[in-house]
Amino acid sequence: MGTRIVDNGPPPKERLVYTAVGIVAVLLLVFAIDRLGLFAERRGWVYWRKHNRPSGASAGVFGEMQSLVSPSYRHVVEEQQRQQTSRIDHSTGAPPLDVDLESGTAILRRDS
Repeated sequence: MGTRIVDNGPPPKERLVYTAVGIVAVLLLVFAIDRLGLFAERRGWVYWRKHNRPSGASAGVFGEMQSLVSPSYRHVVEEQQRQQTSRIDHSTGAPPLDVDLESGTAILRRDS
């Protein structure tokens, strides 16, 4: 019979050091990617963190892709469009309408 060698990996202290080095390496990689994104944004190549994306055709395509993933997105966009196009005119002088939704009543005030 041959001798069997069992390798349990590095000792616990070395495993902790390897884990810490791995975490630091991942954080440095994320930081480097972020800095690269900011550099590309300053050059005008991409929109990373500082500037808003332009609205237009590309935003429309993204919106359609978003509506495939999240159907409620379409409802949010429709409500935003409705709010932009609707107008509330407070200067008409019409009396206010008090509506109590719990009791189901509406109160109209008449100015004499």
